[in-house]
Amino acid sequence: MSLIDSLNWRYATTKFDTSKTISDNEIDKLKEITKLSPSSWGFQFYKVLVITDKKLKQRLLPTAYNQSQIVDCSHLFIFCSYRSVFEHDIDQMIVEFHRIRANDQNYSKESTDSYASGAKKSILNMNEAKQLEWLKKQCYIALGQLMVGCADMRIDSCPMEGFKSDEVDEVLDLNSQNLTSVVLLPTGYRSSEDKYQHKTKVRKPKNLLFEDK
Repeated sequence: MSLIDSLNWRYATTKFDTSKTISDNEIDKLKEITKLSPSSWGFQFYKVLVITDKKLKQRLLPTAYNQSQIVDCSHLFIFCSYRSVFEHDIDQMIVEFHRIRANDQNYSKESTDSYASGAKKSILNMNEAKQLEWLKKQCYIALGQLMVGCADMRIDSCPMEGFKSDEVDEVLDLNSQNLTSVVLLPTGYRSSEDKYQHKTKVRKPKNLLFEDK
């Protein structure tokens, strides 16, 4: 089936089948899909937690206003952005650039170091609020790619912003890791009882969504 077929198939799943679990092999593929997401400067200043522990899900349930997807899903992805970026974070990524691209035919250490200098000037000079807003946006890019990957693999998902980030951060001890929760994605397989799977998808018509110049 085409990607468009997959996107028409997907919907925000409100009720998961608790008897079905995503296989380890499929989770590895979803992780790779997320890993390959684009990000500003290519730095991926976020971390994705994958929660399967039932007791931990129960602790997280009230932080998401008791929405059942949190505990009923197979795997709960939690996208966490850095709270702030420091020079050593950029340096760490540049080390990876050097390591991975060292054998590229057109690799230039000087060019990469210049790239790092430009990144530091841009990112480290942002004020705290602007930097955090920028960091959180990176999570949404990865979220979108993961959701498309899920749909293409016929795995259901439900993006969720309806949760108390500060309480999630406390349960998962994210503050100590310079992280904050941004968006949740329960994943698994739809229940036959979820009535929303039968509703026709409603989107803006193309002539209202796009304007060609």
